Parts: sequence; C-alpha cells; structure tokens
Amino acid sequence: MVNQHSLFATLIWILLSGLSLTVNADPIASIDRSVIAIDDTLTLTIRVNKAGSFDSPDLSALQTNFDVLGSSQRSRHIIRNGQSESWTDWVINLAPKRQGQLTIPAIEVDGEKTQAITINVQPRVPVAEGVQQPVYLESEVDKESVYIQQQVILTVRIFQSIQLDNMNISEPDFDNAAIKKLSQNSFQRRINNQLYQVHELRYAIFPQQAGELTIPELIFSANEAVTRQSIFDLAQTGKRLRKMTEQHTVTVKSPPTTNTTIWLPAQSLHLTESWSTDLQNIHVGDSITRTITTTATGLLDSQLPPQQFKPIAGAKFYPDQGSAETSVSDQGVVSTRTDSVAIIPTQAGKLELPAMTIDWWNTEQNKLQQAVIPAQTLHIAPALANSQSTSTPLAINHSGDGLLPSETALGTAAGEPLTDSNDVTLWQLVSAVLALLWLATLLLWWRTKTVTSIAEAAPLKPTASTLSEKQAYKQLVVACRSNDVLAARHAIIAWARSFWPETNIQSLQDIQQHCQQHPLSNALMQLDNTLYGNNIDSSQWNGESLITIINTLKLEKNNHKKTTEKTLPPLYHN
Repeated sequence: MVNQHSLFATLIWILLSGLSLTVNADPIASIDRSVIAIDDTLTLTIRVNKAGSFDSPDLSALQTNFDVLGSSQRSRHIIRNGQSESWTDWVINLAPKRQGQLTIPAIEVDGEKTQAITINVQPRVPVAEGVQQPVYLESEVDKESVYIQQQVILTVRIFQSIQLDNMNISEPDFDNAAIKKLSQNSFQRRINNQLYQVHELRYAIFPQQAGELTIPELIFSANEAVTRQSIFDLAQTGKRLRKMTEQHTVTVKSPPTTNTTIWLPAQSLHLTESWSTDLQNIHVGDSITRTITTTATGLLDSQLPPQQFKPIAGAKFYPDQGSAETSVSDQGVVSTRTDSVAIIPTQAGKLELPAMTIDWWNTEQNKLQQAVIPAQTLHIAPALANSQSTSTPLAINHSGDGLLPSETALGTAAGEPLTDSNDVTLWQLVSAVLALLWLATLLLWWRTKTVTSIAEAAPLKPTASTLSEKQAYKQLVVACRSNDVLAARHAIIAWARSFWPETNIQSLQDIQQHCQQHPLSNALMQLDNTLYGNNIDSSQWNGESLITIINTLKLEKNNHKKTTEKTLPPLYHN
C-alpha cells in the first residue's frame, strides 16, 4: 500500500510546482548598456521567471540590426526566506551593424513576447597615435560645469588585449562630494583590427560646495598572465602592470538666486498621489490614508525633502514615517520618496485639501520649475449610524403582565379579546403563535447575552494579563486583517490593557471612556454595531481602518522617540 503521508507530500509538491510555473512567467529582456560604440559588443539577457524545458528563442529578428556572436542558456532554482524562486536565462552577445538608434525587437519565448528595446550606437571611438597598447585606461566626465549637488557621471574604461591576473582599481573618494557607484560592465571592442576586452565602471558624483571639484587619478594594477607549458610547471607571477586615469576638474557653481528654501537640481521631478479607499464614500470618523510619492532623476534619496502635511479644519492628520530609496543604472540615479498620512474627518461637509508643491531646478532646461498635486475637495458624509440603541441586545418586558411590546401592539393592551369568546380554536392558535414568538425572543436574548459575556470576559490565550503590548498588537493586527469581528473585539481589549496598564480596562466602553473624543471611540462603536446591530452584515467590516487608528495612537504616544529625517549633509539652503 502506498504510504499516505508520502502521497500527500507528493501532491503538495506538485501543486506548489504548478503554482511556481504560473507566477511572473512573462519573459523580460534587458541589456548591459544603452549607449555603445559601433565597434562594441552588447549583452542581451532574456529571462523567464520559471524553470523548465524551453525551446531556444528565435533570434532571427535580431539579424536585421545585429550580428549574433553567440548565446548560452542557464537555469536556477533557489529558496529565499521560505519562498521558492526559479528562472531561466538566455545570454546573447550582439554586435551592431550600423550607427544610430537601433531596436532590439520583441522576441517570443514560450508563447509570450519580450518588450522591444532601443539602443544608441555611436561612431567609432578615435584613438590617438601611440595610445593603443596591450593595456591602457581612459576616463571621462559627462559635464565640465554643474551646480552644487547636481549629478556628474564619471566613466572609467580599462582596455586589455592580453590576459591579466590580479586586476585591481582604486575607487574615487572625496571630502566635498557624495558618490554612488552606478554600474560595472564588460564587453569587447575592436580597435585597428585588434580585439580588446573592455571593463567599464560608472560613478555618480554630487559636489557639495562651490568652486573647483578635482576628480583624482584612479590607479589600476594587474599582472600579465603567464602561460604554463605543462601541468607540471609551477605557477608563476607575470610582469606587474600599473596604469592611471587622467585627472578631471569640474566647475561647481552656486545656485541661481531663487525664492526656494531647498535646492533640488534634477533632470526631472514629479509628484503622484494615491488613496487607500474610494474618495466618493467617506464618512465622519473614517480613517483614509493619503500617500504622496516624489520621483526624481539625478538626485539621491537623501536629497528629497519630506512632505509637510499641514493640519486643516475639519480633520485630524496623523503623518507616518516616510521612506526613500535610490535605484541606479548606467545613465544615473533615480530616487523615490514616499510619505503617508492618515486623515480622519471630524465633521461632515467639504474638506478642502491644499495643493502639494515642490520647487526644483531643471538641469536640462536650466530653469526653475514646480511639481504640483492640485488642490482638491473631499465630500464628507455624516457618520454611519452608531447609537448605543442599535448595539444593545433585544429587551424583554418584565412589567409583570407576561406580554411583550409586540403583543401589546396586537391589541391586548385594550383589554379586548383577540377573538370571539366562542371561537376557542382561533384563540388557541393565536396563543400558540405568541408563545413561539416569546420563546424565540428569549432564545435570541440569551444568545446575545452569551456572546456579549464571552466578548467581555473570555480570556485570550495567552491571557491578556501575560501579553506584552507587542504581542497584543500582533494579535490585534491578525484579527483585523482577517476581518474577524469577534476576534478583533477580544484583541482590542487585550491590547488596550497592555497599552494603558495604569487604566482599569475591562470592556469596549472603558476604552471609549478613556479615549473620549478620539477617532478610536467611533471606530469601536462601529465595531460593536457590526457585531450586535440590527440588519448589519459583519462580512462588510474591514479591519484596516482600525489598524490605522491604532497605529496613530502608538505614533502619538511615542512621538518624542521618532528619529529625525536623514539628510545629505550639508544640504544647500539659500
């Protein structure tokens, strides 16, 4: 008999393997450089984010603009942080057939196509008499004059027509400039019928003070490779080589006179915004998150200023800690900064959000520009019904007459019989119906009281008294993100006990009394309504809003511990 555990494990493996084959399967094409010389070679990589057996891609379309010098295929499968990743690469070496803008067309792999890529093929690079040697270096900067903090790209190339060992090159270093390494590529270039292996390094440099910026010589060292005549020969070290790049001087100018408080010289800069919810359906007490993203080409992430969310009437603002990152390519740096704020409307009507602006200097057009998110108006609806009357259990009439309000409404309060005294059958039927209604009401009251008792008194595991604030917060987040209303009610009480240990909190009402006018009070009332209210669908409750409010509470309590925004010292101010 087949072992059931082995069979189950095999089925799970097949399922996971099948899933891995369907995720991110579209092929992606990339190149090592977007600007080359007519005598250079270019490396094209086509990647499929899955492993398997594939037919080699049809490269015939490349032959219009390129000579295909060779190709290879490689596959890899790794497990990173518990996640399985697989991919297959085809690495293709190309040589351009002509100068100008050439297109690498879309190439089909496994029924899907890559995107087309355009490259710039420049004329043959001139070589001065006497420069061409078995090993030599060249370097260049893309600008000879820039403003403070404007990007300068330094390119260094190492040419070799012989085999070398132990290659090493120094890195540029400055006291008055920031530097970011962009790329390191290798390719072939034919010069005067001699084939060279070329190693190209690019750096982005950001001067921090006006005057002359000197880019010092970089020192390259290596040993000539010695060919062994037989396997019995001892390893030998060849002749030691030492080469240097030329020194470069860049003029760094002070910013032009502007009215801006911060200086941002960039090739491009723009603002975008996104919202966590539909702006057409916002009520008083709702928590909505606004995210502003700043994207700049030619600036480091540390140069991008944080967004200032100024308070306005009719809403409370709770800014989050911003984040920033820089990505690199051979063309320079592109940085993004993301700033978020939780907005909680406090009154119905129009909520006027002012325009968001950033002044920046366009280094391509040499003029001051402004990135703008226009002002906008949000229409805030009144708060959803959240009165205590809708959240209390159904009541029973204990006046002593044994009748419920619904029975009184049927006419018994007037003392008149429901039927004729001689019509016993009808009277008995009505009595039976009323008795059933009375029993149903008792049952509903008992179930509601039981749920309320559990929600208020049932201990969590581990018990609330043993939970740290961090543990209680994690349980609360899990319950909210699962949209589990009852579990969230448990968890918010346990969290509040650990968050305010000096306060005796046993119920939602205790939390509401402690918070008073804070948006958390409205959120808890809505939570209670969802659980016990009439005609309310608990499946429509979304816990993300509650998480946002809790996060703002934590942020308020720990506000004095917030770290200051990192900046690129020294930032230039007028």
